[in-house]
Amino acid sequence: MSYEVLDRIVAIADDLRAGSEESDSLGRLTDDMAKNLRNTGIIRLLQRKKYDGYEAHPREFAETIMKTASIYGSAGWVGGIVGVHPWQLAFADPKVQDEVLGSDTDTWQASPYMPGGVAVPVDGGYRMSGRWQFSSGTDHCDWIFLGAMVGGEDGRPLMPPVGLHVILPRADYEIIEDSWDVVGLRVRGARTSSSRMPSSRTTG
Repeated sequence: MSYEVLDRIVAIADDLRAGSEESDSLGRLTDDMAKNLRNTGIIRLLQRKKYDGYEAHPREFAETIMKTASIYGSAGWVGGIVGVHPWQLAFADPKVQDEVLGSDTDTWQASPYMPGGVAVPVDGGYRMSGRWQFSSGTDHCDWIFLGAMVGGEDGRPLMPPVGLHVILPRADYEIIEDSWDVVGLRVRGARTSSSRMPSSRTTG
């Protein structure tokens, strides 16, 4: 069944090519291109069936991404990066999975994994702040996985270091516009992100 996604990608090949120039100019996928990709189900290939995913074999995922990239490289890059996140989300607490995908199973998640933040334990969670240099596909994502280090009361990372993957909704972080410009794969939307949060949710 997941090969239907590959067929849908082939079916919109002309639209992907047609939107490439505008996407390059914007430095991100156009809204129409992101919508088209969303409709193919490419980001749900590795997603749990409970959330309308395909639970596809990694080979099928790779074949679909490579075909997309052969049509338009940046679309394939975004699909490949963002498309892995539902697999990671499946390891999170069920309550977190429901919060992210429960109301919209086509919700995309971004992921600057670099530990650019410090998360200080507080009652009920963590107080976190930080800055992450890039996050492919972030413009069309409503949640984000962030790398962080556990900090002490002084706000500095503990030693020996302890790492976290933190997941936040779009309302809890800021995308800094015009903060990333590259020659190749220009539309991946790899913006700098920053967060200053009173608390956050962790995946484990």
